[in-house]
Amino acid sequence: MKYFLSILVLFLMISCNSSSELANDFSCENSNSYIDLQKNKDVRNLFSVKFPKKWKVNLYYDDAKTSIYAADTTVSVTKTILIDVTLVHNTIFIDKTFAQKITDDNKKMGLTELKTKNIQLFKKPSYYSYAEGKKGRYPYHILNTFTKINSDNFLHVKTEIYGDSLVEQRICNAIELIEKIQLN
Repeated sequence: MKYFLSILVLFLMISCNSSSELANDFSCENSNSYIDLQKNKDVRNLFSVKFPKKWKVNLYYDDAKTSIYAADTTVSVTKTILIDVTLVHNTIFIDKTFAQKITDDNKKMGLTELKTKNIQLFKKPSYYSYAEGKKGRYPYHILNTFTKINSDNFLHVKTEIYGDSLVEQRICNAIELIEKIQLN
């Protein structure tokens, strides 16, 4: 009986901890911060993402990519999250060379990398880079995730945080939205 209870407790602990690797890396609690979400599909119907209904959402596409860009424009830029979800029609290899290119790009933009890691996102090989610096007159944080969808496409999600107010909370809120992306 003692072993049965131990196994049951272990099973419950594992099943209750359904946070993604990305959420765990940023110490995000498994919460539902958003309530009034609306599903937004990209122009080509390749993916969808849920954003709060009050957020301004823009769609973009060309021959190379299709994007959904969103932000809460009812608050100042230093209190909101800017998210750009883009499916790029190009081959990507998530390897050391790719990671070095992202690091080099961050350095060129005057950013300091805080975290980088290969992870699984949407059950696919992914990589993230979290960096900080200054953009214009504001402290700036950027979380880029790259997910190899198939041999011809990858998903790039760019999350931008301006200012230094509630940065960790806004990053976790963004991760919550990222985890709601559905690939078609």
